[in-house]
Amino acid sequence: MPDYMVGDDDLIKPKKLINPVKASKSHQELHRELLMNHKRYEDIL
Repeated sequence: MPDYMVGDDDLIKPKKLINPVKASKSHQELHRELLMNHKRYEDIL
């Protein structure tokens, strides 16, 4: 193993950024409503 690979545990791991739009309550409610409507439409067909 190369020397530069040693000590990776000491590095700060990047975190996934939180999308404020997707995290908002109104966006979650809208998404839930769209999913329910889509499921209803599929049931009709």
